[in-house]
Amino acid sequence: MSTRAVNPKDDREAALWADARRDKAWSAEQQAALDRWLEGRPDRQDLLRRHEAVLDDAAVIWATQRLAHARSAPRRRAWTLGALAGAGLAVVVGSILVLGGGLAPRGELIEGTRGAPKPIALADGSSIRLNGQSQVRVQLGEHERRLRLKGEGFFEVAPDKSRPFSVEVDGVRVTAVGTRFNVDQHQTAAGTVVEVEVFEGVVRVAGKGDPVHVRAGELARVSGGIVQRTVLARPELETDVPPWAKGWLEFNEATLASVVADLERATGVQVTLSDPALGRVLVSGRFAYDDPENALAAMARLHGFRLTRQKADQFEISGG
Repeated sequence: MSTRAVNPKDDREAALWADARRDKAWSAEQQAALDRWLEGRPDRQDLLRRHEAVLDDAAVIWATQRLAHARSAPRRRAWTLGALAGAGLAVVVGSILVLGGGLAPRGELIEGTRGAPKPIALADGSSIRLNGQSQVRVQLGEHERRLRLKGEGFFEVAPDKSRPFSVEVDGVRVTAVGTRFNVDQHQTAAGTVVEVEVFEGVVRVAGKGDPVHVRAGELARVSGGIVQRTVLARPELETDVPPWAKGWLEFNEATLASVVADLERATGVQVTLSDPALGRVLVSGRFAYDDPENALAAMARLHGFRLTRQKADQFEISGG
């Protein structure tokens, strides 16, 4: 296997520098800081050139322009590991499905669909967005609102102190009264991990030990029933929704195996890695998944891998 040796932290910094240099407000002080970062480091200079080459791609420019026009909120700079290469942005628009009222005793089953999800409104005023290959069963009772999740979902909870709103997944219970949070269940080499990111308000995350209160701008990671809470360096805006709900996948030094798994869940594609060692390569970036082949091609190009289409929606990544 032959691949380019890429330092993931330098890779992320190079992506940020490449993006920043396109800003009209680029200053002499920023240029001096960039020169210091590049000084005596041909590897960093090569990374910067590669990121700038990807950003100069016509498809990337078009996707960036669509993003700027699609969002009413101020643009948040993101890591672009070449990954804006998806030829467009799937924006969350359209109709809202309303569920609730006379729910069956076992609850209403909602399943995620391929692509950027539409919000599903519940009878209590709450709403849900489900990632692809995910599902949730909803029970709205007189004294509690209880949901059972498999996969990933974003929840916007209508306040009701008399009826706590809880999401259960793989032995983890997330409880809120009125808040906005994302719950992600995914597999790792060590087993199932549940991550809870809070956008607004406070939630209580209960595993095997004492419950942990997680506030806006924080992330709880539950593995083996143990809850660990961290403060996010880049918290989402309270008015925002997760990137995956808008058609984007964002990663910060994630393994290629986990990136592929998330892309498969969101889009339905199947990706094979020719060598398990490829799955341990760290990836940072922002990928538009309305064209998964372009996203995969961008990752392969920047890391010196080879992408092969085997069948429709089936790909293989191998060493260059």
